Amino acid sequence: MTDLLSSRTGVHRIDVHHHALPTSVGAMLAEHGAPNPCPGWCVNRTIEVMDANGIELGVVSNAIPAEIFPTAPEADDFTRRTNEAVADLVRERPGRFGLFAALPMPHLDEALEALRHNLDVLGADGVTLLPHAGDRYLGDPLFDPLFEELDRRAAVVLVHPLALPAGAAPGVPPVFADFLLDTTRAAVGMIRAGVPQRYPRVSIILSHAGGFAPYAATRLEAVAETAGTPAADVRDALRHFYYDLALSAPSAVPSLLSVADPSRILFGTDWCAASAEAVERGTRAFETFPGLDAEEKAAIGRANALRLLPSVARRLSVAAR
Repeated sequence: MTDLLSSRTGVHRIDVHHHALPTSVGAMLAEHGAPNPCPGWCVNRTIEVMDANGIELGVVSNAIPAEIFPTAPEADDFTRRTNEAVADLVRERPGRFGLFAALPMPHLDEALEALRHNLDVLGADGVTLLPHAGDRYLGDPLFDPLFEELDRRAAVVLVHPLALPAGAAPGVPPVFADFLLDTTRAAVGMIRAGVPQRYPRVSIILSHAGGFAPYAATRLEAVAETAGTPAADVRDALRHFYYDLALSAPSAVPSLLSVADPSRILFGTDWCAASAEAVERGTRAFETFPGLDAEEKAAIGRANALRLLPSVARRLSVAAR
């Protein structure tokens, strides 16, 4: 498949916040009465959008709230079938797609087995975690065995938000603000529980430029101190996280740069949950943002992701031969 924009400009971005819902996954969502964020998804249209924005490869994540399923086996079956559908896409087009596999939390035993299957059998590049399982956020002891295994494997985790546990406020769809708060709550939970210090080999990507966390960093430091968490621990944790720019550039970037080195920032689009027009606007805004130099933008667009995701780097190397 010709990479139209990349062949003209030499741009070959890696999109670490990318969604894909093959037909089989959309049908499964409909069976369970769950909304489909990407109705009518097709690979050819996706490739067109990627090419138009200089995106060589998209790492697919699908946020699946396991609580929509009445039993652990049903949640496990759905996430497994979803991951396998995307893994098939990766096998068909290894130079265009990757996989951050879903896990059926809060069902810990099933999630640990799914982690093994996803990484060892499907060859996933990492996993997707929701900020919360029920009303228990990342940092809760529920997640400790999972983080222990993620740390042992030096795994990459994309934290992808959904609606808050209490649901949305009337007239305010979750995508407007609740998603950002959901990610922020997860960041705070992990910071207060010492997750970055206890599991330093886990590379954690916070979606959408970290939600509100970078903007509120000074407040988080001050409030944390009153609760017994040193301000330095908050700063260190915020520097430890990775951040994607999906639906965030350029407005969120100044706050993000106040807490994160550019080497921890990754390009992302939120396609196909975001429209092609939104992807183009975000990409152009990133390209023209004055707060980053050309070398930093190039690293955010590609090199940072290749360093973080060696399995992606290997596939692209093979595809280029």
